Amino acid sequence: MLTLLVAMLLPLSALGEQADMESLLARLESSSWVAEGAEDPQRVAYVFTDMACPYCAVLWENMQPLVNDPDNTLQVRHIIVGMIHPKRSFTQGGAILAAPDPAVALAEHEGHFDDGGIRPLERVPDAIRSQIHNNTALMIGLGLQGTPALVFEDSQGRWRLAPGVVGEEALRAEVFQLN
Repeated sequence: MLTLLVAMLLPLSALGEQADMESLLARLESSSWVAEGAEDPQRVAYVFTDMACPYCAVLWENMQPLVNDPDNTLQVRHIIVGMIHPKRSFTQGGAILAAPDPAVALAEHEGHFDDGGIRPLERVPDAIRSQIHNNTALMIGLGLQGTPALVFEDSQGRWRLAPGVVGEEALRAEVFQLN
């Protein structure tokens, strides 16, 4: 299974010239995201996440033992997008981004996804709606067509893209790089 995942990983440089990597990483960094994991990280990973995506909830669940591992040095940054169900994606994504502690709100949503997730906002503030629109445009601009999509740096220092759900074993070895 791990071999299959590694074979499916795409080098991010396939999305554009290597010279554009700095620009791409700057765009990911400047997007609106929710962080979990190491507070002072040695490395970061980005996940395009839609609040109406059941596979995003599974990936989040798969990550939790690793995010909370005492040896973890990775910070996961969830980039909230609105692709699947415009109303749910935006109202629940908005609730997470507007929360006093967005990481706690994200955990509440993903941990209770099967029960409907976090209570949506009735009206998403324009600034937060714009953040979700910009995140979605970034995702589409990268040619990504679905969520989740995980962007991370491998052990060789190459940035990779893993679309879809990644299992805990592959997350441990490839993304979190925990032994």
